[in-house]
Amino acid sequence: MPLNDALRTRMDEPDFWPLYFFEDEPDDEDEDDELEDEHRAEFGLGDGLSLDLDLDLATGYFSLGLTAPGLAEPVELGWDDQAHFHPHVLRWAELDLLGRAMALRDPELRHPGPLLALLLRFAFLDERDDPDTIAPLVDAAFRLVRPQDGDDGGVRPETRDWYELRNLSDAGLRWTTTPGGHPAVAQDDRVDADALLYSLRSPDNEEFPFAEWAALTERAEQIVTDAASAALLSVPDVRDALERCTAPRGHRHVAALAEALRAAGCVHPVLLRAFEEPVSRAESCWAVEVLAGMPQGTLVKRWFGRSPLADARSWNLALTLDHEGRSDPSVKLAEELHDALQRAGLGWAEIGGSTSRQTSDGGSQWVSTSLDVQVRDDLEGGVALIREALRRHDAADIASLRHSAAPYEPVPLH
Repeated sequence: MPLNDALRTRMDEPDFWPLYFFEDEPDDEDEDDELEDEHRAEFGLGDGLSLDLDLDLATGYFSLGLTAPGLAEPVELGWDDQAHFHPHVLRWAELDLLGRAMALRDPELRHPGPLLALLLRFAFLDERDDPDTIAPLVDAAFRLVRPQDGDDGGVRPETRDWYELRNLSDAGLRWTTTPGGHPAVAQDDRVDADALLYSLRSPDNEEFPFAEWAALTERAEQIVTDAASAALLSVPDVRDALERCTAPRGHRHVAALAEALRAAGCVHPVLLRAFEEPVSRAESCWAVEVLAGMPQGTLVKRWFGRSPLADARSWNLALTLDHEGRSDPSVKLAEELHDALQRAGLGWAEIGGSTSRQTSDGGSQWVSTSLDVQVRDDLEGGVALIREALRRHDAADIASLRHSAAPYEPVPLH
C-alpha cells in the first residue's frame, strides 16, 4: 500500500498541506513529538522498483529515493527543505507517466491524485513543457486531495505556486546523455537566469542511479502500454466510441465508451471507473489517451483548451525599508501585504533579509529590512497594494521598490 493509514489520516488534517508546502511552520514541540510526524510513501511498480518519499513535517525536510534490484540500498534522488535543497529530479512527463502507471496498478491511488500532489515538488519544467497539457492535471490532483470551499474551477493556487517555482524554461537548461545513454540535465553557466537548477541528475554525478531510474520509467511505460488491450480495441463499438472521445468535446462520450468496453468484456477496474465514475474530467482524459495510444497530454490540450498559465506573468520585486532611528514596521507590514496580495490573487510577500551596522558601544543595530514580493499578472494592481500597505504603516517615506532581476529597475511608489 503506497499510502499507509497513518499517512492518509495525516494528509486529511488541515495543517498537512500548509506544512508540506512551507506555507506554515509546525508548533513548538519536544523531540519525542517530532518523531510522530515522520511518514513514508512507497510507490512500487513491481520488479523491486519503487519511489520512496520520506516526509518529516516537524523539520520541513522531504526526500525522494529510489529502490531498485541493482542498488544495495535506496538512493536519494533529491530533497527539499528551506536551506540547501536539491529538488529538481523529474521531468513533468515522467511524473505524469508514473502517476498513470501507479493508478493502473493500485485502484486506491487515483490519478491525478495523491502521487502527483506529493511528488510535484520534485518535478520541474523546461522550454518543451506546455502548461496547456499540465495545469488541468495538477488542478485536478489538488481538488481531490485538498478540496476547498468556493473553488471556482480556475487554476488552483498550488498549481500556480508550483508553476512559478519550478518553471526553468528560460534558465538555460541543457539535456545531455550520459555514457550509458541516459538523459542528464545541466545549466549553462553563461545564462543570467533568475531560476537556478539544483539537481543531482547532472551528467558528472556518478552516484546518481541513471540505469535504475531508466528501469523504473521503462517499467511504468510497460504498465501503461499493457493496459490498452489489442483485443478490446479491435471491437468496432469500442473503436467508434474511442474515436468520439478523442474529439475536442470527447468528454461527453466517456459513458458510451464505458458501455462499449463492458460489452466487449473489459474488466480493468481503473479504466472502467475513469469513464463511469471519474472524480474529474482529467481522470477520464488520461485514460482515453492510454486506450487510444495517444502521446501524453495530447488529449488534455484538446479537451481543456488554453490554460490561463500560458499567459501568466509575474514580477519579482524587492521592497526595502530604511528604518534606522525609528521602529521597524517590516514584520507586520509583510504579513498584511502578503494577505492583501493573496486575497486579490496577485502574489505574495515575505521578509527577505535585514542589514545592520555596528554601534559606538560595539553592538549592532538593524538599519534596513528587505521584503521579497512577487506580483502576478497585474503589476499596477500589485504595486497599488504595496503603496496602501506602506501608507497604513506610515512607511512610504522610508521605502524603495525595485525589480529583483537585472537591470534592477526602480518602481515608483509616489
